Formats: sequence, structure tokens, C-alpha cells
Amino acid sequence: MEVLIIANIYLTSKSVVSSSIIPLLMSGTSFISTLLVPLVSKRFALNKIMLFSQASKTGLLLIFTVALYLWPRLSLLGVCVLMILITLLDGFEGPVTAAMIVHYTTDLIKANAISSVCFQTIDILGWVYGGVLFSILGLYRSLLITIILFGIATWMTSLLPRVAFDELKNETDRQTLIKGWKLLLKNPILYTLVGIEFFEEFANLIWVSTIILVFVSERLHESTRYWGYANMTYSVGITLGGLLVFKISEKLLERKVYSMMTSLVLTASLILVILVIPNSMAFLTCSVLIGIVSQLKEIPEITILQENIPENQMVNISSAFEIISVIRFGMLLLVMSFITQKFGITVSFLLATISLLIEAGLIFKYKKYFA
Repeated sequence: MEVLIIANIYLTSKSVVSSSIIPLLMSGTSFISTLLVPLVSKRFALNKIMLFSQASKTGLLLIFTVALYLWPRLSLLGVCVLMILITLLDGFEGPVTAAMIVHYTTDLIKANAISSVCFQTIDILGWVYGGVLFSILGLYRSLLITIILFGIATWMTSLLPRVAFDELKNETDRQTLIKGWKLLLKNPILYTLVGIEFFEEFANLIWVSTIILVFVSERLHESTRYWGYANMTYSVGITLGGLLVFKISEKLLERKVYSMMTSLVLTASLILVILVIPNSMAFLTCSVLIGIVSQLKEIPEITILQENIPENQMVNISSAFEIISVIRFGMLLLVMSFITQKFGITVSFLLATISLLIEAGLIFKYKKYFA
């Protein structure tokens, strides 16, 4: 995470246009690596994939630092190649991590809660201290500290217990790639989850920078810098929500359906509050609360997914879900952007609220699948 932040700062220092390349590179490259995860996981143990990914990123960062030291005017192409490779390696970690949790523990809801807290805490600290380190210590010292942290992470990854796997030599690559999709289409729990996620994905698009910045400027009359605070409070809320889920995990285990419904209804209500009370402090408060209640749905939902998939097919299903999410995000973002431009930000927020309530109704209708 931090190396991408530093690279982002480096590119921004060159030109604003250059910095816009970053999200495009990360999105496209992540899609490719997610697509390749099933092929890699059928040949190597999951912990070995994680170790290779982490060690390779450490090596790439070291090469980048040396190259930047020897050639201070490193070309934009060189930085972009580095980011493509690191994002490619990062793309393996999401599906692999979800699959490894199933192998390492039986208390899935607590494990997912802790995982959520850790990832969000790292994201918060990475975005905050990545920029601070760069401004105080400069580029090279910041990169040196990052290399040390990457090295420690690589060493810790090497200590993970080995995950047994079935090397399917008789299975063709094509069969491996479509295995997760075939299971998804046959399992009513899985394709129902994919269907209802459509509404939440659409609702969540109001938080994308191009949409929420319209609300910040038009309704709150704040500068673009204010959006950074809102983004931070949301991440803090997710961390607190993960801790809450961990604390009440035993109760949630018995009431996963109602937890998910409650999360969606509360989120819809908070979005309405933001619309009715267009106040800067109220917006930040609601951002924290939305982050908290979001975990009452996200963590039980991940747990349901893990409970209903065979361990040896978890990577395949996670990969399929990630690919669907990327494609769905791109398509729905175009729709939401058009709605915001054509009808205004208020309509977009109202549609997001309705979408969340529809999803809550669908979860109640199909609760037999999630109980």
C-alpha cells in the first residue's frame, strides 16, 4: 500500500495528468491477476503464493529504489511498470486470503472481523503516514523504511502454516478457470448473493470520489480537501465496526440474516439524514456510523460465503466474485454518473437509499439461504 502511495506522490510531482494513470492501472491489472488466481492456486499451496507475492513486491521495491537513486529522472514508463507488477501481485492476495482463513480457523465470523479491522487499520495508517513520511523524510528514506517493513512482512508470511492442496494435473486450465463459475451457477446461495449485491454496489457508488465530491461542493459547500476527512472517518467507522462484530460474534452467528437487514436499513436511514441535514459535522458523524453498520452486513455475508463453499474451491469462487464485482462496478458507475449529471446529486442519494431497502427486502425474502 505505502509504495503505491509514494509512487502516486512521485507521479503527482511530475504532473497531474500522470497521477490519473494510477487508478486505471490498478483496476485493469487487478482484474487480470484475479482472473489468474485459480490457475496459480492449483499448482501451489496458498501460503506459498502469499509468500511469493510478498517477497516479489519487496524485491521490486528494492529495484525501484536503486533505479531511482541511480537515475533520479526515472521515466514515467518505469514507474508505471513497477506499479503494474506490484498491483498484479496484490491482486492475488484478496482471494487467497479469503481461502486461507477457511483453512486456518473454524470461528469464521471472528476471523473475518479481525481481518477487516487489520486491513482497514493498515489502510488508514498507510494513507496517513505514507504522505507524512514522504514530506518529513523525503523520497529515499521513505522508501528505505517501506523496504524494511516489506522485509518484516515477508518474514512473517514465511511463518504461516502450510496449506495442503490438491494438485489437479488431469484438470485443464480451461476447466480450472470455469470451475468457480459453474459452482456459482449451480448454488442458489451463491447466485442469490451475486444478485442482491447488485443493489448494494449501485448504492455504494455515491461514495466514489467523482460522485461524492459533487455533494461536498454543492450541498455542503466545502472544498475537495474536506472529502479526504469524510473518507478517513468512513475507514475509522469500518475499523470500529469490525471490533463490534468481533465482540458480538456469537450473537451474530445466530442472527446473520437480521444483522445484514439491520445494516442495510440503518445505512439507508443515515443517507437520508445526510440529505435532510446538509451539515459538515453531521456528514462526518454519519460517515463514521455508516462505516460501523456496514460491517454488520459485510462480515456475516463473507462468513455465509465461506460456510457454503468447499475449502478446495474457495479460491475459484472468490476469484469469480471479484471479477463480477469489477465488471459490475464499471457498468454501474457509468449509470450513476449519468444520473448525477442529468438529474442531480439528490436523486442519486435517494436512489441509493431505495436500492439498499430493496436489498434488505430481498434478503428477508430469501432468508432460508442465509440462515
